[in-house]
Amino acid sequence: MRRSLTKAEILRRRRDIRNLFQRSTIYRTTGLHLRVAPNGYGWSRVLFAAPRGYTSAVARNRARRHVREIYRTIKADLSPGYDLAFVIYPGACTFDDRRTQVMMLAKRAGLVPNA
Repeated sequence: MRRSLTKAEILRRRRDIRNLFQRSTIYRTTGLHLRVAPNGYGWSRVLFAAPRGYTSAVARNRARRHVREIYRTIKADLSPGYDLAFVIYPGACTFDDRRTQVMMLAKRAGLVPNA
């Protein structure tokens, strides 16, 4: 499996995003929410969103880059066939804090088959 995110793995269409936010199950932790919905494909699609509550665009983009990198490294361990939306909220979180948050939410959502 490719470790990079391909175009097919990125959720882009407005209709698909709207359906995900309307019909998904939400898992929450401080600083990060995960929305999960089955998609009927053999692979998962993902969206990374950050609200405007960040102090600067630099901080918002850094948080999105961190979560994107964490997802990219663990996507081979996750169950395929889901649409995922990571909603990243501002806070003093390090890369390791974000990794812990992502792994905890993935386990809580049942996306990690061996956990």
